[in-house]
Amino acid sequence: MIGYGGCIEPGGVELADERWGAPCPRCGEPAEHGQVERAEGSLNIYRTVACDHCGHHEGFDWLNP
Repeated sequence: MIGYGGCIEPGGVELADERWGAPCPRCGEPAEHGQVERAEGSLNIYRTVACDHCGHHEGFDWLNP
């Protein structure tokens, strides 16, 4: 995704949406970790964790402001 705005490069900037596997901070089983950039007046970075094993989720508050 490319973000545009008054505070961002005139041609826009590519926003990160990355996912990788790493241990869950709660149970230690494999979990999906992520980093998402959003253009919200400024570029904001959100880090997420989602574990299917124990149900632990964190960092998704930005989806439901």
